Amino acid sequence: MGATTAEETAPVEEEPTLPASRVRELGVAAVVLVAGVGVLLARSTIVAAHGETELGPQWWPTVLGAALVVGAVALGALGLTRPAAPEEEPASGHGAARLAAVLALIVGYGAAWYQLHFVVVTVPLIAGLVFVTGGRGIRALLAFPLLTTALLYVIFGLLLRVPL
Repeated sequence: MGATTAEETAPVEEEPTLPASRVRELGVAAVVLVAGVGVLLARSTIVAAHGETELGPQWWPTVLGAALVVGAVALGALGLTRPAAPEEEPASGHGAARLAAVLALIVGYGAAWYQLHFVVVTVPLIAGLVFVTGGRGIRALLAFPLLTTALLYVIFGLLLRVPL
């Protein structure tokens, strides 16, 4: 047997890497930042009618885009400054199935809204989202979706006269 040298027994120094939780937080911040910048860029394509007040059609997208950018900066700052979260368990098949169900409900809602009225498609969407996320019982699956849909319809459809 040959003698080992100091180089062979010395521990290999690895480059410091960010914990998975920190990378995930910074990734979310980056996605939110891109969405905010996208909204701010897209708002410039909205053409205001002559005689619009200062709260014209570009106002809400500007507020939304700015809020997304500020939120992304805050998420990034928190992701870099607070201690990393302890290692988490990997995603389960059940969690992935719930995520897929939520996304399918949202895509189905968007497709159905072209054909049906807001109220007709919103009640099943909210009921489905409540069911997928663990809600059970008559209040969660019937009363909450009905009341939420009614409130949204009154605010946007009747008071603000948004065509739904």
